[in-house]
This record gives sequence, C-alpha cells and structure tokens, in this order.
Amino acid sequence: MPYEELTYKSFCWCLGTTSFRTENFNLKIEQQLRLLNEFWSLHLENNFSWSGSDHVQEKYYEFMQEKGFVKGNAARKDKDAREKTSGLVDIGLIDSNRKLTNVGKALLDISLLGDFTPDNGLMLPKDSFIYFKQLLKTCNNVDGKLVRPMLVLAYLLSKLDYLTLDEATYLMPLCTTKEITVDMVNKIMAIRQGRLTIDEIIYGIIMSMDNYKKALDILLNNDVTEILICDIGINRKSRGYDAPYFKLYTSLKSMVLEHKES
Repeated sequence: MPYEELTYKSFCWCLGTTSFRTENFNLKIEQQLRLLNEFWSLHLENNFSWSGSDHVQEKYYEFMQEKGFVKGNAARKDKDAREKTSGLVDIGLIDSNRKLTNVGKALLDISLLGDFTPDNGLMLPKDSFIYFKQLLKTCNNVDGKLVRPMLVLAYLLSKLDYLTLDEATYLMPLCTTKEITVDMVNKIMAIRQGRLTIDEIIYGIIMSMDNYKKALDILLNNDVTEILICDIGINRKSRGYDAPYFKLYTSLKSMVLEHKES
C-alpha cells in the first residue's frame, strides 16, 4: 500500500566529532588555534571569507601542510580543512568563519605563555579549565530541543553516584528530554538489579517515536523490497547506504521464518 515519506528524527545527542581524531588532543587544538591566527594575519588584506569558499579552505589546508600539521595530500583539500576545524567551532573556540572567538584567543594566550598552572577552585590546569567551561555551555539541538550533555551527566551522577562505561556510552545520550532523563535514573537502577537490559531501553525509546512506529508499520504491511528497506532506513546521508540490509533481511527471513539454510 502507498505510504508517506519518512523523516529522520534523532533519538540521542552526540558530543564531539569523528572528523578530527588524534593523540594529544589538547595540544593539537592549541596548535590549530595558532595556525588559524597566523593564517588570517597573513591574509588580512585579501578580505578572505571562509564560508562557501573552497579556494580559501584549500589555501588553509596547504598552509597546514606547509607547517607540518597535516601529512600526505588530501583528495579534497577544502573538505579536509573543514573537518580539521569543525570541532573547534562546536566548542566555541572559533566561529563558523574560522576566526578565533574571545575564548579561543584566551586559550591561545595561555598556550603561547606556556603557563598552565591552576588558578581555579577545581585546580584544573588553565587550558583544561577553559575546555571544562566550554563543555558546560555546549548544547545539542535534538528535534528542536536544546540538550546540555554536561548537565545531563551531572544530574545522573547526582542520583546514581556513578555511571559505568556502557551506561555513559549507550544510555546517557538517550536523555533528550527532562522526562526521559528523570526516568533514565530508574531504568539504570533496574539494569543494575537485573530487571532490564540496555538493549531493551534503547529499543523502547526508539519505538516510542512516531517516525519509527510508522517505519515498522510500513515494514509489516507491505511487500518487502530493496526500495522499501531503503525508505524505512531513514538514512540521512543516502538511501543507498541501507540497500545491503535487504540481503540481510531476506537471509534472516529465510532462516528464521522459513527455516531454510543456504
């Protein structure tokens, strides 16, 4: 039967980026701030704008190459330059035009002076204290609602005393509303008492959302084709990414429902 097009809605928040993964992360961030500051200083008279300019982004990649910050030769220099800097935008050290914010300038000053001696009540090194404050301010927009991950963490810890790695990895990001966050405390306690599993919690939250309910209804009430699998996959990048799941579906159906073995 005909069905309406499904739209993606996130059931969790995320913190950080997979585009720039590296050792000595703090050091790399501070080196990046130095490079950006120097890059823009060199091009003050050119009136360069980062946004929408592949040329400027490519020039910055080449500048990073020249300074030894990146190795090799990226196929898409502009894309690589965006990826290398996007995380700094997310934590407020640079703006969307890749210019240093006041926070970024303060962090750069600390780095240039080389004095990281703690001067705060938490006794964190000066640069780490800036990162900590930025994390407190960091928020995610989940379906029109702003979620502050560090406040979610603080709330859960205040109620549970600790979180296991699995609880922090798989359950904390599901806390996208006040109601889910409050209820998550009870769910985690139930896990620790052996009355619930992480998989059950994830499934329950996903299947409470209208778009996934509709996807299940479409799956159950239509002939399953590769096109349908791609439609209900609601893949944000490309429907084609879900095409291999059709083969998985047919294999599982054959083995589990039809009791056939290949």
